[in-house]
Amino acid sequence: MDITASAMTDWASVPRHNLPAEVAGFIGREREVEEVERILPRTRLLTLTGGGGGGKTRLALRIAANVERGFPDGVRLVQLAPLTDSALVPRAVASAVGVRGTAGRPLLATLVTALASRRLLLLLDNCEHLIGACARLAETLLGACPHLRILAASRESLRVPGEVTWRVPPLEIPRQSWGNARPRWSLSRRSRPWRSSSSERVHGGRTSV
Repeated sequence: MDITASAMTDWASVPRHNLPAEVAGFIGREREVEEVERILPRTRLLTLTGGGGGGKTRLALRIAANVERGFPDGVRLVQLAPLTDSALVPRAVASAVGVRGTAGRPLLATLVTALASRRLLLLLDNCEHLIGACARLAETLLGACPHLRILAASRESLRVPGEVTWRVPPLEIPRQSWGNARPRWSLSRRSRPWRSSSSERVHGGRTSV
C-alpha cells in the first residue's frame, strides 16, 4: 500500500504491522525474549548481533510481535537481505511504511516528514551487507523523529551513537545460571542523546539495565 507522505497523518487506514505469520512454534528462546523486551524500552536503537543462522531474525520478529500493541502507530518490518545496492535502503524503508517519494525531493527527507510524529517501531533485518547505509538512515531518522524506535538484526553493530547491542547466543549452547550470567548488551562508546531537528534533547540511547 503506497500513500503519499501528506496522507500519512491518516494512520487509521494503514495496517498496524507487516510482520509475517509465525509458521512454527517458538521454542527455547523464552529467556532471551524476556531480556530483550526489558532492554528495548530503554533505548531507541537496539541491535541484535551474532553469526549467520544464529536466530537473530526470528528472535527480532517474535519480540516485534510481542511489543506491537505498545506502539500506537504499529511495527514495520524492513527486509534488507534481497538488496545489493545501499542506495536502495531508504526505498525499502519507504515501501515498508507506505511512503511514496515526491519529485525533486530526497526520499530520506520525505521519510523524515512522514515519520516525524509517529510512535512506531521499525525493524531492520539483515543490515550487515549494507551497514553504512543502515547506520546513516538510522541516525537521520532517530535524530528527526523523537518517538521512533529501531530494532535491528545484523551480524555487526551499526556503530551509531546511542546504539545498544545485544549478542544473540547460539541456541544449542546451554545458558549459564542466571546469577552468574554476564550481560550480552553493550552501549556504543560514542553514546550521546539524539537531538531533534529543533535541537531539543531527546531522551534515549542510554540504558541502566
